[in-house]
Amino acid sequence: MENLKKEAEREAQIILNYFQAEDFVSGEIKAKKLIKKFPNYQAVYNLLGLCLQSQKKYSEAIKYYNIAIQNNPNFFIAINNLGLTYHNMGNLKNAQSYYERAIEINSRFTHPISNLANVKKELNNFEEAIKWYKRALSIDNKLYIVHYNLGMAYQALGKFDESKKQFELVLKINPKFTRADRSLSISLKYDIHNPHLKSMENKIKDKSLNNFEKIELYFGLGKAYEDMKDYKKSFENYILGNKIKRDTIKYQINDDIKLFENIKNSFSNIDFRNLENIGNKSNKIIFILGMPRSGTTLVEQIIANHKNVYGAGELKDLTEIIRENFLVDNKIKFPEKFNTKNETFFNNMGTNYLENLDRYNANKNYITDKAPLNFRWIGLIKLILPNSKIIHCTRDSRDNCLSLFKNIFEGQLNFSYNLEEVGKFHKLYQNLMKFWKQLIPDFIYDISYEKLVKNQESESRKLLDFCNLDWDKNCLTFYKNKRGIVTASFAQARKPIYKNSVKSWQKYESELSPLFKILER
Repeated sequence: MENLKKEAEREAQIILNYFQAEDFVSGEIKAKKLIKKFPNYQAVYNLLGLCLQSQKKYSEAIKYYNIAIQNNPNFFIAINNLGLTYHNMGNLKNAQSYYERAIEINSRFTHPISNLANVKKELNNFEEAIKWYKRALSIDNKLYIVHYNLGMAYQALGKFDESKKQFELVLKINPKFTRADRSLSISLKYDIHNPHLKSMENKIKDKSLNNFEKIELYFGLGKAYEDMKDYKKSFENYILGNKIKRDTIKYQINDDIKLFENIKNSFSNIDFRNLENIGNKSNKIIFILGMPRSGTTLVEQIIANHKNVYGAGELKDLTEIIRENFLVDNKIKFPEKFNTKNETFFNNMGTNYLENLDRYNANKNYITDKAPLNFRWIGLIKLILPNSKIIHCTRDSRDNCLSLFKNIFEGQLNFSYNLEEVGKFHKLYQNLMKFWKQLIPDFIYDISYEKLVKNQESESRKLLDFCNLDWDKNCLTFYKNKRGIVTASFAQARKPIYKNSVKSWQKYESELSPLFKILER
């Protein structure tokens, strides 16, 4: 019996080695064989769940975690991992439930505690998130990722002194976690004597840094030299960071060209004037969209400071619903001809979107969704939520593209790490917006970033008027809003309106010529 146990443990170690080497397929195959041989060895069900989860085979992962938990209801590691699977699927309700269950069984297991904090952060409940991060750190104060996430939660709330302390703690524990260097750089104003500048300059010389660690430092140094008005050195670092970042991602601008062509071909066949009964008739949603870095965060802050509006931030929900309904070979593809007589189909999509937002418990008449790339889906929004409002943020294309090039983003903005590609994507965006305005002319309200910073009150009044909101003077002091901001504009949105970002391209004019050539075509 003892020999069999040792054999099972030896085999399980091999699966763990596969998992740690990120060879999840081999780990899955090995684990399934081991389960046949040792069906009562619970640890292997958990390992199999991990290998499946890492391949995004979520339904199968859930099946094996549940077997492990049925056989041992106190298997808190598997319970946490089951929560993590639901979390990755975007099911925050189930994720929270399993994290809480794991904590109940073992109150000193830090994984579900910090995972629960992440759920709270995603639900815009930053104060609760901070409480749970602190609880995890009270058990183990060397968890640098938790210190980092706590710093990001403070940063989202505009508590920059507290966030700075957390990022400095991260770097004390793990100097190579350079993401903290970049996050720290956003909160600091640099001069030549700044100790953090010296630290980054020394660190970038370290030959043992991997590419991901270098990327963060180059962007941090780009920001530091920009503060010091050394624009040549600043741009050199942005170029280096973007080059390495671009090399790490698989992106083809042709995929976006095809998607935008597909959108135009598909929606140009719809007569939007004769669609009386289509879609969910709720008027609750205000979509704020356009190019990223075009002023969407500022516009949301202004609107969300109104007493009747809840600012939900950048939501993935609409894109997820589109993926559920229009995915072909793992790419979004709309049909050549929509069946607009199938009213139930469009009504359900609108209703699903609205029901998803119940997670925020927002007791307000209106909710904003400021995912900028929703500009791609304006036609579908008109079909599924015809009474929603569309606010389209515009900005000088040169400033807009430069701002994209100077930042690192989570997820979908893979076009922003190369000057030619960011220029080409901007042209695609302009072309698609022209198409939507011709197709659905009265559905879209344009607001110019430049006009807004020049004439804040008159532009804010027009904006609220379009949203059918009465005037609320609090919208002028949007920077006092305590809501969390997790976009790259978190610092700017905590200050009164300023005009420094207008014509910022002029500082880098000679370096930006490859971009300008494309924008001027």
